[in-house]
Amino acid sequence: MSSADKKILSALYTAQEIREAWEFAQNRLVIQHPKLGAISPNEYRLKFSQKPCPFCAKKMTHGKTLHATQSRQEAISRGYQYINNKGKDYINQAGEFYFHPHYVTLDHKINKARCPELMFDHQNLQAICWRCNIEKGDNNAYEIEQALKYIQDLKQEISNRYKFF
Repeated sequence: MSSADKKILSALYTAQEIREAWEFAQNRLVIQHPKLGAISPNEYRLKFSQKPCPFCAKKMTHGKTLHATQSRQEAISRGYQYINNKGKDYINQAGEFYFHPHYVTLDHKINKARCPELMFDHQNLQAICWRCNIEKGDNNAYEIEQALKYIQDLKQEISNRYKFF
């Protein structure tokens, strides 16, 4: 992405403008990745299909025909419904489709609404599952909180195995 394009992106202010820019670019080569080259957001997601989510370690899925449905009942029967961090039943939904909870998404480490010029910056993007992306929301400390939780769980496991602590 050129500096001129970043300047245009930095002038986006409304959620509608940002959403439209993001949707418009889904199949365009807007991400300049050092290893993958120019790649679209959809191609980027596809690269992480069947890879573990960096937060929950569940295998991420991709492919609308296999991992999405337009029927809420079908989504429930497929096991797409889960309890979110607010304790409510939840199914990932975009438009008329319901998606697998671990469907691969692109998370913006720094929210694209705060820094639209970083919307397509590969260093600001990370592939995570939809469920973790929903839980993360706009929390920029989520990654640190997950690392702390992992260390605390590890400490507890060591304490359980070796009673000298």
